Amino acid sequence: MAAIPKPKDTKKSVAGPKLTEYDFLEIGEKISDALEFKNEVEITTYQRKQHEKFVGIVKDADGQKGVLTMQIGYEDIKINMNNIVSVK
Repeated sequence: MAAIPKPKDTKKSVAGPKLTEYDFLEIGEKISDALEFKNEVEITTYQRKQHEKFVGIVKDADGQKGVLTMQIGYEDIKINMNNIVSVK
């Protein structure tokens, strides 16, 4: 009796979005404009294989910690800058 080999296990993972240097410059420029003029912006993040959108006013951007603070309604939230995919 011949043994049948088991099929190889393959993990199907979704790769995150690939951003270019131009994308990073554009995101930084839009965040600095929103911080300066207190405009409401929509920030899209990619975390745990899901996109999440935040709409609010940028209050603070800490480059050393890599944290962006936004005011959404009466609530302040912190967003990791490494997870930001787009700013509108």
